[in-house]
Amino acid sequence: MELADTSAWTNRHRDDAVRTDFDTRVIQGKMAMCSPVLMELLWSARNPGGFDDVVSQMAALPQLAADRPVWDRAIVVWRMLVGRGRHRQAQQFDLLVAAAAELAGVTVCHYDRHFEVIAEVTGQPVRAIAPLGTL
Repeated sequence: MELADTSAWTNRHRDDAVRTDFDTRVIQGKMAMCSPVLMELLWSARNPGGFDDVVSQMAALPQLAADRPVWDRAIVVWRMLVGRGRHRQAQQFDLLVAAAAELAGVTVCHYDRHFEVIAEVTGQPVRAIAPLGTL
C-alpha cells in the first residue's frame, strides 16, 4: 500500500508508462488517500459537480487517518527540519501527508522533492512516480 500525494495524482498523466503503472495500482487497491491530499485535489474543481466527483472517486480508495497523532508527528518532523535549517523545504500539507503515511506504515508515492527532504529526517519510505525532473 502507498499513500499517493497530490503531486503523483497531478503528474501521472505526463507519461503513458507512469500513468498506466499508477492507474493499475489504484485499480488494484494499492493506493490510499488522506484528507490533506483530498483537500489539495479539490482545489482544481471547477464547479459543484466536479467537486462532488472528486470527493466520490477518492472516497473509494482506502483512507488513512489525518487525526491528532498525524498533526503531532508533522509538527515534530517540522521541528527536526528547523534544526537542520531545512524547514522551508517542506510544505505543511506535505508534512501531514508524510506523517499520515509514516504512522500507517505505508510508502509515500509522490513527484515532489519535499518528500525526499522529509524522508531524510524520518527515514520513511518514499517513491517518486518517475525520476524527479523528468516529467
